[in-house]
Amino acid sequence: MRALFFYQLTSPAMEIGKIAQLLERDRGFIKRTGIEEQLFFHADDLSGMQFAELHEGDKVQFSIVETGKGSYASQISRCAAAK
Repeated sequence: MRALFFYQLTSPAMEIGKIAQLLERDRGFIKRTGIEEQLFFHADDLSGMQFAELHEGDKVQFSIVETGKGSYASQISRCAAAK
């Protein structure tokens, strides 16, 4: 029996937020616009930039990944209007 798989061809909507806190070992938190809870991220989830280039307050766009342990930010990049 053959299984059929369907893939979503469009990317999910990107969220907007700011780097709230940078931690040791290439980790940090992003504060989403209008939402109290912050999202964890790791440098492996950065796209087109390095962890060392980030500063608290930088505006970024990202997608949210839901897991059994909670949510985290992925595919993180600078917003087009950000410097």
